[in-house]
Amino acid sequence: MEGSFDYQRWTAPELVRAEHTANKFLSQNQMAIWQAFARQGAVLGKLVELLRTDELTLEERLDCFARIAEVSRGVQDCANGFFELGSQPLVARVLAKAELP
Repeated sequence: MEGSFDYQRWTAPELVRAEHTANKFLSQNQMAIWQAFARQGAVLGKLVELLRTDELTLEERLDCFARIAEVSRGVQDCANGFFELGSQPLVARVLAKAELP
């Protein structure tokens, strides 16, 4: 899914169907999506809380910052992936075709 898509070539019914399919997919997978973000949020919360500890060495603090950055990138990657999935009519149309008997 690289590059941009020429949505001007899509008919109105195609765009409506694509939007419906993306919405259906994201709705059907709502709990799994929530769980993925909740796990990442919990890890991020623990790391942030760890920074409150007075006894951390410089190396431990730097390691904590690095892990926060890593988890944050993971959250961003997940969010971008779900956004792309929901917003790209081409992906939605492919999913719709896959659901047809």
